[in-house]
Amino acid sequence: MTQADKRKILLKREVKDILRIKGDSSFYEMIKRGEFPAGFKVGLRRVGWYEDEVYTWLDERAKEARGEVA
Repeated sequence: MTQADKRKILLKREVKDILRIKGDSSFYEMIKRGEFPAGFKVGLRRVGWYEDEVYTWLDERAKEARGEVA
């Protein structure tokens, strides 16, 4: 089993819950503007994000807001 096999995959609803975003349009606009990473296909009509990458992205935004990242 590879490291990727052990990582948890989140679906759109779960990612939106973590980011506290209600609307799909706001979420997709963030992706379109490059403000949030695009997901990857996990099925015919499903897109996923690795949980650790979502939390890393969120931590980076918090550090930027506090002026901790140049």
